[in-house]
Amino acid sequence: MLLVSYDFVAFLFLLLVVYYLIPRRFQWICLLAASYLFYGWGGAFYLLYPVFTTMSTWFLAARIGRLTQQSREKSLPRQQVKKSQRRLLILGLVVNFGILAALKYFNFVVDNVNELLGAAGVLREFSHVNWLFPLGISYYTFQAMGYLIDVYYRKYEPERSLPKLALFVSFFPQMVTGPMTRFDQMRQELFTPHCYDFTNIKQGFRRILWGYFKKLVVADRLGPAILMIVSCPETYDGIYVLLGMVGYAIWMYADFAGGMDIVLGAARLFGIRLPENFEQPFFSKSLAEFWRRWHITLMTWLREYVFFPMAGSRLSRRLAKLMGRKAPVYIASVTVWLIAGIWHGASWNFVAWGMANCLVMLISQELTGLYRSFHQKFRFSNGKGYGYFQIMRTFMLFCCLEMFEYYPFEGVFKMLGSFLSSGSVRQLWDGRFGTLGFCLADLVVLAGGILLIFLADIFQRTGKLGEKLDRQPGVLQYTVVFGLFILVLITGVYGHGYDASQFIYNQF
Repeated sequence: MLLVSYDFVAFLFLLLVVYYLIPRRFQWICLLAASYLFYGWGGAFYLLYPVFTTMSTWFLAARIGRLTQQSREKSLPRQQVKKSQRRLLILGLVVNFGILAALKYFNFVVDNVNELLGAAGVLREFSHVNWLFPLGISYYTFQAMGYLIDVYYRKYEPERSLPKLALFVSFFPQMVTGPMTRFDQMRQELFTPHCYDFTNIKQGFRRILWGYFKKLVVADRLGPAILMIVSCPETYDGIYVLLGMVGYAIWMYADFAGGMDIVLGAARLFGIRLPENFEQPFFSKSLAEFWRRWHITLMTWLREYVFFPMAGSRLSRRLAKLMGRKAPVYIASVTVWLIAGIWHGASWNFVAWGMANCLVMLISQELTGLYRSFHQKFRFSNGKGYGYFQIMRTFMLFCCLEMFEYYPFEGVFKMLGSFLSSGSVRQLWDGRFGTLGFCLADLVVLAGGILLIFLADIFQRTGKLGEKLDRQPGVLQYTVVFGLFILVLITGVYGHGYDASQFIYNQF
């Protein structure tokens, strides 16, 4: 079931009525049933994947917890118990990440093996496998494995109830697009009974409506033109390279952040607060700050479950003695960004994207002392003007790095060279812009939509925009919401060239 569909809207309304009419102790069971219905809407077979992940995670976590209890009661050797628990953890990681790898990366590996065999003169080729790929498998797999790792490190006790763990893994708003959460964060949110609260309903629907605005008015209008630009580099060069890279970043943000608004708003209807996944990333002054504001929960997961364990491991300490004290940080950083790249897509483009981000981050880290000296010596660098320069620099750096996602590695530098050497505003009137499918009304709506998102993010920086609106007179609140609804209805759903495409991040 797509988040942008009449089915989802009807599903949400009906579930909301049932949720607040039934006895409160059954609310979490209602959410679990609704989550499985939501995910299995496209076919019951798809439910086998999250069900298997849930059952395997529950069983292994329970076994790890039982070993901990036995070690306390029977005074078993701690080293022996830890060894057995480590085996269970590794089994869970290998099985569940193995399923993810097989479904998502098998054909990618086959393509590369066939290329190597062809280069070696071997005629045989391996065939692709047409998997039934479940939506959002990366999200719920990472979330479930985070839970298993937490139980292994005794951050909290394993959940005894299999249905409750099932709801944590498969809570329908976040199942296909995130955000990723931890069990200790969500336990009270999901399983505590919630009374009907009109404030939650009002704020939830307002957040959903804002997400639809970003998606339908901006992302779906901008997306087809951007895809045309980045998929035809031989046609759209020069100034169109700049249009493509900037438009791609805005499209990604409007699409993904719009999806997050719908997800967070839907959860809020039921009194459940999910963590934010974006915090005005385009106002960041460095790439490191940007990645603390963009897809926050994924980067937090990678930092907590990959970077820190690797950087602080026994092997890393040995490498530090051999290669220098910074070696563990470098190795852990490369691993994190390699995983981040592969997580985003099964292609060398995303590997190159991850490594490019890693390289820039490590270079920036090495130049920290130089930056500090620069700011101390030149006082103007502490002013607002220089801060705006840093924001624009970070935005353009992000746009450049995103090019690795849609151009071949060598093509990135070729297209940047094309823009720098021959880019001219006059090229916008050479006939190519007319092939992108925009009419004047589209351009006006698109410009207005982007401006509105930008202004909302500015106001959000000084405090919660929704809370500010709640403090305004009721007439103003409803005028704003009704106006936004009309904008979505006219310029989104019935606008020129509307296409209810899936969210970009659904594929992950």
